[in-house]
Amino acid sequence: MNHPPLPPDDSWESDAIWKLLDRVQPQSPGPRFADDTARAARLIGSAQGWWRRLFAPAPLAGLAATAAALVIAMLTLKPSPIHTPSPATATADEAFAGIQELAEAEVLSAAVDNLDNFTDTELVCMIGF
Repeated sequence: MNHPPLPPDDSWESDAIWKLLDRVQPQSPGPRFADDTARAARLIGSAQGWWRRLFAPAPLAGLAATAAALVIAMLTLKPSPIHTPSPATATADEAFAGIQELAEAEVLSAAVDNLDNFTDTELVCMIGF
């Protein structure tokens, strides 16, 4: 990269930016400058993080009320602790247990015929240990 050589007077005042700033017209503050600045400082001081708004009293009261309503609903809608299965459910469970035993026996007999296709872990899982 080629840089132009520095001017003979390499002080800060000979910099191009300082020369530009020297040509700018000074501006005086407006009549409401102090009021606007004080208002901005108050607004910055009152701006709180989201965590403070989350833990404010109003959201906590709503959260507590919701939690209480859920607990009450769970306690009132809880089924009775004594559950007697109906005869239709009992026969369906017995039929399912029979089908389950038959399926396990078929899987074990297939595994005995093809022992090389299964790992030791799979065989142990099939036996049920």
